[in-house]
Amino acid sequence: MAKREGMTIGELEKISGVRRSTIHHYINYGLLHKPVKTGQTMAYYDQSHLRRLDIIQKIKLDYLKTSKSSRASLDFIKHKLMENYSLAKVSAPSAGGDKKIQSEKIQKKKEEIIEATLKLYANRGYYLTNIRDIAREVGISAPTFYHYFKDKRELFAESIEYVINNFKKERKEALAQVKDPVQRTSVMFQIFSTHYPKIGEILNQLRSAAIVGDPWAKERLRSIYEQLMENVAKEIRAAMKAGVIREVDPDLLAFFNVTLDEVAMNRAAMDDRYTIGEVIAFVADMLFHAFLTEKGKQTFRPFNRSAPK
Repeated sequence: MAKREGMTIGELEKISGVRRSTIHHYINYGLLHKPVKTGQTMAYYDQSHLRRLDIIQKIKLDYLKTSKSSRASLDFIKHKLMENYSLAKVSAPSAGGDKKIQSEKIQKKKEEIIEATLKLYANRGYYLTNIRDIAREVGISAPTFYHYFKDKRELFAESIEYVINNFKKERKEALAQVKDPVQRTSVMFQIFSTHYPKIGEILNQLRSAAIVGDPWAKERLRSIYEQLMENVAKEIRAAMKAGVIREVDPDLLAFFNVTLDEVAMNRAAMDDRYTIGEVIAFVADMLFHAFLTEKGKQTFRPFNRSAPK
């Protein structure tokens, strides 16, 4: 079976918000190029159809702002299209300083879309959230979404990068000011707890996809945990070298610590019985008796809840 490419008329209608009868009318009038036909009753549309429909909507909106008429004629639209009325008119960066400003605006809008998307994921999940939902949440048209992201998968990938990079940046900046190992441990957890609502949501979506066998999701899940663990593993290696932690596999222990932090966050979020601080104190007490050497127990004595006061 040949690989399917493009969108059906129903999918184009749903994403663009333009009725199929209007789309067919535009094609017949020459405002849109014909789709690729793969059979007697089957044809596929591509991203250029979406972009063209978006241009047409912009022409119509601009016309309404300057004309008393409530509808732009097809001849008027066709004339504007022939004048090369393109998306570049409103979104292409200019030379020099304007290019930098435009790039910053695009990045700001992408981050706005990502933040709105993360909220939708929390309510509906990745698979049940569609591009029209996202566009509506941000206050843009569905075709405008494609100015910033190629598709929903690319948005998800950039959402992951956005969340993890923000976490790593804050962690790096905070740890640069702290040398004491106990304080460094506390700082790492505090930053993790601050970012976990977004990190956790990303992990939940990837786990769901990985369970059903999505190899892309499995790879991203592995990559995120590696990035969450990298500083923890580094701290563990330094502690083993200093004789504070006994010789163990640092990567496995880092994963163990990260997942325990997740457990603490999730348990505290279930009800008001325990605060995050109380749960993490319990976790620290369990770890204290699990793998520390005698020297390590003296170093991390503040975490030992059972020690005499």
